Amino acid sequence: MKKVLITGVSTGIGYSSAKILCDSGYFVYGSVRKNEDGERLTSELGDNFQPLVFDVTDSKAISESVEKVQSDLKPGECLAGLVNNAGIALGGPVTLIDTEVFRKQFDVNFFGLIDVTKACLPLLGASKDSSNQGKIINISSISGKRSH
Repeated sequence: MKKVLITGVSTGIGYSSAKILCDSGYFVYGSVRKNEDGERLTSELGDNFQPLVFDVTDSKAISESVEKVQSDLKPGECLAGLVNNAGIALGGPVTLIDTEVFRKQFDVNFFGLIDVTKACLPLLGASKDSSNQGKIINISSISGKRSH
């Protein structure tokens, strides 16, 4: 059974992706920020789903979750993919938005993606001698293409 990790599966694209992949026979590790979301999704998505409770801005929690996934993988087994979906859209006229709001958005949407990707690279078979390398899919939004 192929296994993938998807960030931000509580709602929206992340939830839909997790559902489609679980229904298609994949095992999905899905990140959520709240335990209750993990419980709800486990009930809805069934045995092919395992919640990972972490915020993409929390390096320690990312590491702990990746260690959990690593311990579940068999020797030589890699993740088939990582879907970086977690993100936030905080916008408005630059004159009305505090700089810290923009920093938070960068922490989640850019640095969070980088931190999760770096932590997962070994699980994706990212080495010169690995013949079984997983894919990385990064989800973004239209917000990067339009002005506010």
